[in-house]
Amino acid sequence: MIIRTFAVVALLLFSLLHTDTSFAEEIEIDIKGEIVNLTQGVGAGEMISVALHVSSLDSLRETQHTFTDSDSRFQFESVGYSPDNLYGLSTIYKGVVYVSDITIESGIAIFSSISVYDTSTDDESIFLSKGSFSITGVDSLNRKISILELATISNNSQLTYVPGSGPMDLIRFGLPEGATNFLFDTLIPAAEYIQVDKGFALVASLTPGTHEIMYSYDLPYNGQEAEVIKSWRYGVENASILYPNGTVNINTNFETKSQDTIGGKAYTIFESKNIAKGAKTTIVLNDLPTPRFFDRISNQFGQMRYEYTGPIGLLLVLISIGTIGIFNTIRLRNRRESWLVGSSESQVILDQIAELDRRFNEDKLDNRLYIDRRDYLVRRLQTISEETEVE
Repeated sequence: MIIRTFAVVALLLFSLLHTDTSFAEEIEIDIKGEIVNLTQGVGAGEMISVALHVSSLDSLRETQHTFTDSDSRFQFESVGYSPDNLYGLSTIYKGVVYVSDITIESGIAIFSSISVYDTSTDDESIFLSKGSFSITGVDSLNRKISILELATISNNSQLTYVPGSGPMDLIRFGLPEGATNFLFDTLIPAAEYIQVDKGFALVASLTPGTHEIMYSYDLPYNGQEAEVIKSWRYGVENASILYPNGTVNINTNFETKSQDTIGGKAYTIFESKNIAKGAKTTIVLNDLPTPRFFDRISNQFGQMRYEYTGPIGLLLVLISIGTIGIFNTIRLRNRRESWLVGSSESQVILDQIAELDRRFNEDKLDNRLYIDRRDYLVRRLQTISEETEVE
């Protein structure tokens, strides 16, 4: 009886929880908001397209569209709500993409305001509020320095910066000569980059405020010292250079130097403030590690493509056999003063006689065969000597 009662209670609880969950997944909400032009401090106007984006881990992203009314307001009605979903808004105003999150509290969407701005192609208002240059690792075998740079781009105007028509009208960043394995990342909406003469250019619109970018690359080096010239095209308010202790040493003209622990690893940090636009910083990396000879050989074999290992191995065997044969021939000729000085027919016959004598003394030839071959070679040698005298 107790077991039956427990089973009934459990079934009822499961039904209630399932009903609550289904009910929570079937909630519908209204999402309302407006678009405001903060450059002018007024509504952006009517008939501006607004998109609602709903995404979750279990399904593809859904998108709905509507337009602003005469009061610059918009509304999405009866939107299915789940606490597991993410909700966001986007609009395009004067060619620039603007995005905004939606705050939902207790199943109710808070009124959203999307801020937009007038645009400008003038980059005078663009500068870096922060910039860092970090050594993340040194590969001594391949002689590469891994570098990570972070930059916080600031736009202190009330206009959205938009790229100009040419490469020189874009936000540009320099890279050291020879840099490889370039990677770039940012959260700026619709941002891309292109390669330019000595670095890369950011193809993106920058709204007023700050924007983070990150890029990394590998820099080759030859000896134990390398020099990097860091250019600050847009200036920087707070700049830093970081490197892990024990991997490399850095000399630079930054004002302050400190030590800190990041991720359990000790770092040396150089810092400088208010670097002017167009200024350059010289970063000299000292005590770079160089690989030992056997490490380099091992690394070369480790990087060898497997389809080449057979032919290369055979080539090495043939070279070894040839080297041993040449060495033995030279040793028999007893020509220690020079390698590979050339051979005449008489010298070859002398070598053959010497080889016969050696094999006979080692009991590798029977007596009759030894005498016949030696007599033939001696007669041939005499013939060559007579021909040489006649000439």
